[in-house]
Amino acid sequence: MLAQYQANTQIVEMQVVSSGIGGTRWSPPQSGFIKVNFDGAVFGNLNMSGIGVVIRNNNGVVMASCAEKINQAYKVDEIKALAALKALKFAHELGFQNAILEGDSLGLIQALKAEDHNLSPLGLLVEDVKLFANNFVRLSYSHIKRSGNSVAHNLVKYAIDFQVWMEDVSSHIVSFLQSDVVDLP
Repeated sequence: MLAQYQANTQIVEMQVVSSGIGGTRWSPPQSGFIKVNFDGAVFGNLNMSGIGVVIRNNNGVVMASCAEKINQAYKVDEIKALAALKALKFAHELGFQNAILEGDSLGLIQALKAEDHNLSPLGLLVEDVKLFANNFVRLSYSHIKRSGNSVAHNLVKYAIDFQVWMEDVSSHIVSFLQSDVVDLP
């Protein structure tokens, strides 16, 4: 089983789009790819967590977005890993095969790119994301600072149960989306 997982993992293209610390502005993916931005947050005072995902094409156009409120307060690292998994599942369900998974947790992005296996609870969540990545023809990981991940970050803040928008985002998020694409060529 482990040998099969390791063999499958080698098929997926792993690369760092930004070196070291991520950029501060969202940038579109190359042609033929979609960019899947994700974020997770914990609302400890409510004993809840949230996930936000936005999928955009190389012109910055929203293909789909979703937000989910979860009735459990996870640890921050755990909810971000769960958000990454939700983002990949959402993109796969919509039929996308070439993607860049981008989030604002440098530690998570580094863990997803790493070849080692960690059996801690967080490590097992990371392994789940890596395993699901095998459903894509090409997949890259990218880190971006929170300021460049504002659409996904704000989707989390306004999450109510589970919501999906096709070719759109929540009306609360439009201003963040517009600021991302205002200077695109």
